[in-house]
Amino acid sequence: MTAPFTQQQLLGLAARYNEYIEPLQVLIYVPTLLIFVLLLRGTKQDTSRGVLLLLGAEWAMVGVLFFFNIMTSVHWIGYVAGGAFLGAGLYYAVAASHSFPPHFRWRRDNPSLASIFITAIGVVGYPGFSWVLGRDYPFVTTYGLMPGSVALLTMGVAVAARPAPRLWLLVPPLLLALSSVLSLWWWQLWEDLVLIPMGAIALGAWLKWRGKMEGAPTKDTIRFDF
Repeated sequence: MTAPFTQQQLLGLAARYNEYIEPLQVLIYVPTLLIFVLLLRGTKQDTSRGVLLLLGAEWAMVGVLFFFNIMTSVHWIGYVAGGAFLGAGLYYAVAASHSFPPHFRWRRDNPSLASIFITAIGVVGYPGFSWVLGRDYPFVTTYGLMPGSVALLTMGVAVAARPAPRLWLLVPPLLLALSSVLSLWWWQLWEDLVLIPMGAIALGAWLKWRGKMEGAPTKDTIRFDF
């Protein structure tokens, strides 16, 4: 299978994207900080809905701003990826509309440590990897506005679900982690290499702690702090 376009074209798209969205690269940290605040509070139903809505908004923004506005100018695959990201945004928005959405909370325990680690990789490690590889702005992956970083943030938040991670929350970022094999093969986008081990950690967290869901009343996952 041949690449739809070259690595230079992809980096050129990243540069156009960064210039197009300025100064969103800085402003995107505002909703991220709000997610962190909600994870620290994590005791009310509305905070859980807020986390899911913010995640959905970030997926939808990447779909519209990067794939539909930028990538479609060089290849039709932008329409497919943009539609997938908009679908993921709707997926989390629908999850937020449930009567009792998953409860999210950072505490002093192992699930929270795993959540914070994956989230830190998404916020700092993923975009920082571009600089380590010697790429200068604007030819860099931008936190919160590039596919990989949104997937990592979502993985980290999903692992913080109480009383245990839900697999269905991890489906969109895990699918993106699997597709990162193509970005590594086609374009040597080495930043995406981190998606694979982080996805394995998130999936391992679900496997390890899913037993906590057995016998837990659905409504109590919001009303009580596990």
